[in-house]
Amino acid sequence: MTGRYQSGFHREPQKPFIHPSEITERRPRSPGPVAGAGEITNTSHGFTIEIDVFHFLPEEIKVVLTDDTLSISGERFESTGDGHTLRRSFSRKYSIPEDVHLDTIRSHLTNSGVLIINGSRKGWRETSISTYQPAQRHVSRSVTSIV
Repeated sequence: MTGRYQSGFHREPQKPFIHPSEITERRPRSPGPVAGAGEITNTSHGFTIEIDVFHFLPEEIKVVLTDDTLSISGERFESTGDGHTLRRSFSRKYSIPEDVHLDTIRSHLTNSGVLIINGSRKGWRETSISTYQPAQRHVSRSVTSIV
């Protein structure tokens, strides 16, 4: 048989591929993303990872370094008030480059809910900076001069 289609076979119009992250329809009561993908900054002296974890309390976040893998996760349960429980969770894993001192990796959570993790590369050394606070002088009277 000649022609575009063989007997008994037809071709459906091809649908474009849609990545799951592009789907905007959510389940009812779905809160949406709970933690960003994270912003990574690499420089010659180290790295910084920033993740928005606004929905989580500090005790609900775990930062674990195993060999050269940094694992960050969070889990939280909330009661919706109508007998349902909402579970929020996230998990991120990062491979730490071999030129980073593993003992320099530190994390802290800002007041605005951003988890910041940083580490120094070998060859760079973090130093502590001491601050000097001069002693307060007590002035019993002051003189103003006008010229």
